[in-house]
Amino acid sequence: LTIYGRPVITDHPTSRDVPVGGNVTLRCRASGDGTIVYSWERRSSGSSWTTVSNDNTTSYTTDTSLAIGQYMYRCRVRNEAGSVVSNSATVNVYGRPSIKTHPMSHLITVGMSVTLNCEGTGGRLI
Repeated sequence: LTIYGRPVITDHPTSRDVPVGGNVTLRCRASGDGTIVYSWERRSSGSSWTTVSNDNTTSYTTDTSLAIGQYMYRCRVRNEAGSVVSNSATVNVYGRPSIKTHPMSHLITVGMSVTLNCEGTGGRLI
C-alpha cells in the first residue's frame, strides 16, 4: 500500500508588466510524492480559467501579442493524491508610448530663454 499526499507549491508565479509584443516567462515549482505533473491556466477579465499549456513544465512562456489589458496566470500541479493551484500572477500588457504633442520650433537670440513642451501618451510613462 502506497499513501500519497497532495503536492505542495513551493514557488508561485509572480506578476509582471510587459509591453505588447514582449515575452514573459512565469515559473512555478512544487514538491510532493509520486509523479508531479504541471499545467498552466489563464483568465482574462470576466472569463473563467482556461488551460493554455499541458506541457508538464515548471515554466510557461507567452508572447504578449494579446490585447492590452490584464491577464491572470496560475499553475495547476497534480499527482496521484489530487491537484492544487498556485497563487495567480497578473500579467499587465501595456501599449507602447507615443508622442501626443511635439515641441514647437522657436527662433531665439543669444541670451533669451525658451520653453519647449512635449507630451506623451500610452504605455507606462516615467
